[in-house]
Amino acid sequence: MMRRLRPALLVLALAAGCAAHAAPLGLSGSITVLPANNRTSGPLLVEGGSLIDRYIRKVGPVGVADVLQSEARFQLQEKGFDVEDWNAQQAALKGRVPTSRESALALARESGITNRVLYLEIRRWEPDAPTQTRFVIVALSASVVDAATGQELWREDRRAAPVPTPGTINLESAYVVAARRVIAEMLAPLRPAPDLR
Repeated sequence: MMRRLRPALLVLALAAGCAAHAAPLGLSGSITVLPANNRTSGPLLVEGGSLIDRYIRKVGPVGVADVLQSEARFQLQEKGFDVEDWNAQQAALKGRVPTSRESALALARESGITNRVLYLEIRRWEPDAPTQTRFVIVALSASVVDAATGQELWREDRRAAPVPTPGTINLESAYVVAARRVIAEMLAPLRPAPDLR
């Protein structure tokens, strides 16, 4: 009996060792959601890429990175986190985008951000088709770093896997659906620390 149980326990131990950082019981303090780092080769536009957008609607380019940042802010606020004011954050960052976790920490410190920061990195973003997209293959990483201490408090790495986008008729809407789904999935383990007052 024990001989059969040993391989199963070994597999479980190895699987546990490969898991990403566990979510903290609760994060206290406010969080600044930094602009997402797009490490793919394309701009991943969801709006502003067409002639109608540019010349008639006068819309600037909006990409998947913008949707991820906005949706992360929304998701965290819905969970009860204190998310840094958008206008104050934009003024402090001056349009700069971090290129790594270390860069995110340096950017936060240079910008005077002393709370926790959420760094997002798009590693892969590929649709199955340019029209009637059924899914988008997404690889994404997210980490929360304490800007004051430099300590990484939480990290989640999503390996490349399809994100379903049912009912979408164009690539841009599929990108938005995929971004919303994947950021909800990634941030699901995070909870604010309980208020003990």
